[in-house]
Amino acid sequence: MLAQRGMATWRERRANAASFSRAKIGASSALLLAALVSAGHGTGAVAQTKEDRDAGCLYDGGAAAPSLCIRKASFNADLCGAIEHFARRSDLPPDYFARLLWRESLFRPEAVSPKGAEGIAQFMPGTARLRGLDNSFDVIQSLDAASAYLLELRLRFGNLGLAAAAYNAGEGGLSRFLATGRLPLETQDYVFAITGHSAETWKTSPPATAAPVLDPNKPFADACLALATSRIIRDPVLAGSADWAPWGVQLAGHYNPGTAMKLFTLAVARLPAPYNAERALVVRQRGGNFGYRPRYAARIGRETRRAADALCAIVRKAGSACIVFRNAPRR
Repeated sequence: MLAQRGMATWRERRANAASFSRAKIGASSALLLAALVSAGHGTGAVAQTKEDRDAGCLYDGGAAAPSLCIRKASFNADLCGAIEHFARRSDLPPDYFARLLWRESLFRPEAVSPKGAEGIAQFMPGTARLRGLDNSFDVIQSLDAASAYLLELRLRFGNLGLAAAAYNAGEGGLSRFLATGRLPLETQDYVFAITGHSAETWKTSPPATAAPVLDPNKPFADACLALATSRIIRDPVLAGSADWAPWGVQLAGHYNPGTAMKLFTLAVARLPAPYNAERALVVRQRGGNFGYRPRYAARIGRETRRAADALCAIVRKAGSACIVFRNAPRR
């Protein structure tokens, strides 16, 4: 009984203390609200603060880059602004950096590869730790780390094409390529898709331009926003090849774009003049009977199907094989 009475008394004291605490907090809140009102801050300003918080940054640059904020409502535009910011900070062409990120993740912050690479820049957890990246799924942190890493790779290997290859195959994989000439097909395609040049070209005679622009008719910000919104990217043709045409007479194809060009050169040399001076249009090709891996087709471009068929007949008469294809439209 004494124990029960003592327990009841303790509960009463606890309830009284809680009531006093609530009253004290309520009074403090009232005083704070009064102070805000007297200072010219009405309840509307308090509501606006909550609205700002609800529409705030999904990702922000923190103290290092306070101007960067990626919001849900303007995600694509803000993302493109952040891509350009970090590209220029690390002396990377924004179009190159955007193409690499698109190739990695399609601009998806939550992307996880079958091998475990994470985030928009697809860092493996071990690499992220080495780079000091705490959260691969934080877009701004990842862009910061990826741009800095590409700058280091360019300084180590000499150009941005080899930097892209090392980003994909690893620094050890690229070192083996430089020593032996062997590079995984995945990495060969990766480098071409970003830069428009083969890894072999970047090794032997590096071009001056790191990557094709996303859209020659738009500034980077508009072209990047269009890519993020439409989800369609312009696949590069091999830089230095012939201009795009709606139809193509295919003379050669290979998994390596450089090899496709060499095979084309051998085939076109057997044609009568003036056709033996034709330049190759080299395009990426998917599907067909060669599996999931991309293939590079070397073709002679023509404006119409009739002109392409006529040229293919000349090629066959000269003893070479050819097939007429409609080239994928330039978007």
